[in-house]
Amino acid sequence: MQNILKKGWKSKTNEWIDERFPESRQVTLDLKRIFVFPTASSLALFIAIILLFIMGVNFENSLAYGLCFWLLALIVVSIHFTYANLSNLSVKAVQSKNCFMGEKAVFELSLSCDESQKKSAIHIGWQDQDLASVNLHDSHFAAVKLSHQTTKRGRFKPERLNIFTRYPVGLVIGWSYAQLDMHCIVYPKPVLHESKTNKLAMDDEADQGLEIARGTSDFSGVRKYQAGDSLKHIHWGAYAKTGNVLSKTFVDYASHDIWLAFDALHDIQGTENKLSHLCALVLQYHQEQQTYGLKLPGQTIQPASGEAHKNACLMALALYGDDDMHNHDNTQAVS
Repeated sequence: MQNILKKGWKSKTNEWIDERFPESRQVTLDLKRIFVFPTASSLALFIAIILLFIMGVNFENSLAYGLCFWLLALIVVSIHFTYANLSNLSVKAVQSKNCFMGEKAVFELSLSCDESQKKSAIHIGWQDQDLASVNLHDSHFAAVKLSHQTTKRGRFKPERLNIFTRYPVGLVIGWSYAQLDMHCIVYPKPVLHESKTNKLAMDDEADQGLEIARGTSDFSGVRKYQAGDSLKHIHWGAYAKTGNVLSKTFVDYASHDIWLAFDALHDIQGTENKLSHLCALVLQYHQEQQTYGLKLPGQTIQPASGEAHKNACLMALALYGDDDMHNHDNTQAVS
């Protein structure tokens, strides 16, 4: 019963926070978005104030009254300065960097405020992740890079950002959230598994590769002379014997295209293991500057090479099984 009540309370709280902090590309903190809470130091100070006030009443000591009122004023003034330190702070999502599963995804943000304001000791980050501290004094703009651990492949969207400050004296804490519209792509972890099938040749027309007509390398045969044929290709020996003008023909051979095929990895168990294996092969062939293609169930990327082709293959591996993968563009910028 207690767990059910706890889950219900947490669900209601998250719904209220999501309604109060809707997702957007840029957030400016205002009165509705900033919460101010007492810290342990202020609670201890408040207890000390009560004790001093009781002592002042018992001993009729006006200095004790004065000290009590001064400490209370310190707490009230701290509330004002803490709130002002977060007020009108703008947080904007700039871009993100794709990564491999198990690595940290990096998100770049920008923090800014009005030129008439100064911000001190502002902390921003996710719970149990890296935390950045920012001061906006001489410059009213700061670029911040935050990293978040990833545990699975696919489209990664981090949770709400925590933004807080204990400025100026730590008696109260100002707290806010930012639900920024940003994500990145997490590729499968590249791991080469034991497999007898690392590549699949999809064309068996020739033992040495694909035959390209009108080549220049290997002799293929002779045919009747055609206008425009090079004099170098005329078969003079046949002309001397028969009197017929014949031209030699040549062909070139191109290697079989390398195909990285999901369905060909019969000896690797598990979808994630196969995707990790294909990811490692993509990086390997890209490093070797080879031309390769990728075949996944329901998707084929034609053989090519280069950085853009590598990114397209990694994207396809990362989003394999994602029904919405075709609704998003292949970009490293924050959407």
